[in-house]
Amino acid sequence: MFLYELAKNNGWSAKYLFFKTQYENPIWPNSFLEYVKPICIGETSDYKAQVNMASCYIRKHASDFEVMMFFNYGSTIWRLARLCKLYNPSLVVYDKLDMGHGGYSHFQNDKFFRFIKNYFEKVKSRYVDWFTVETESYFNSLRDNIVFQNRIGYLPNGVSLMDIDQKAISSVNKENILITVGRLGSYAKNSELLIDSIEKLPLDVLQSWKFYFVGPYTDAFYQYVKNKKKDFPQLENQLTLTGDIRNRNDLYALYAKAKIICMTSRTESVCISVIEAMYFSVYPIITYYSDFAIDATNNCTCGRIISNDANEIDNVLLEEMTDSSLGEKGEKAKLYAQEHFSYKILSSVEPLPYI
Repeated sequence: MFLYELAKNNGWSAKYLFFKTQYENPIWPNSFLEYVKPICIGETSDYKAQVNMASCYIRKHASDFEVMMFFNYGSTIWRLARLCKLYNPSLVVYDKLDMGHGGYSHFQNDKFFRFIKNYFEKVKSRYVDWFTVETESYFNSLRDNIVFQNRIGYLPNGVSLMDIDQKAISSVNKENILITVGRLGSYAKNSELLIDSIEKLPLDVLQSWKFYFVGPYTDAFYQYVKNKKKDFPQLENQLTLTGDIRNRNDLYALYAKAKIICMTSRTESVCISVIEAMYFSVYPIITYYSDFAIDATNNCTCGRIISNDANEIDNVLLEEMTDSSLGEKGEKAKLYAQEHFSYKILSSVEPLPYI
């Protein structure tokens, strides 16, 4: 999306380099192809083969680019960044860290030996000109870290509106709907906890709301829901497993109908679905799955952060579901999300200092 917005709104020429890892050819939206040229540089899911292919591509084409963007961090990125500079010394190498808690812990200067390791990380990563990190607290900490000092910025992920029929979605009316989105049944998403919390709601509140669990689900999770509905028949008509919704217009239309998004995740990095929902006036109630929960809720001024406790979640859900000002809270979340997580705005910030 950054490539798309830079090309569409800022006059960049953008290419997206990728590996084909499945039998099917990737399907690219026409509007994306209008501004970004995808280039397949190999057909393999073997990591070592991918690294070799990327290295060969850089040797041949480094001179074709002014900026090369990488994702994540580590020895492979450092190696590819070195190749970029070797074959085009003027090439700006940008690394989007895509950092969760595990990555942040990797660089924390909490012990002396980590400071020593970070010194060597700085040396190895010296060919990277500029980093960005998606979480504000990570940025505030890492900008003083020896690895990233004087070459890191804060740049969160945003909400994609590419090919979205915003006019149609804006006509959708709000209903008493609570949604959760993700890989249902996975350990990280912890969606079972949300069901345990919902079943504790008073019957009159439960029957006046619908609960949509959106995303692919495991057989074990399907059986869990089935057993819950058997034990608590009041859930039968209120709780729905939608399956995966791949059409983004359909997904965003569901956001537009919903009033609350509740995520009970144990761990996440950014959790795009939360800020997507907020974009359409959905009030977030989320666990402290990462420090980005603070960013998403604007330090709890545009949402609630809860613990992984079914009783607490039940109490918070009941409080918000019966709050007459819930609609106003959703509008506040919407304004915040549109001001802070718009790709158009995020891609129009001040240029990187090296460009």
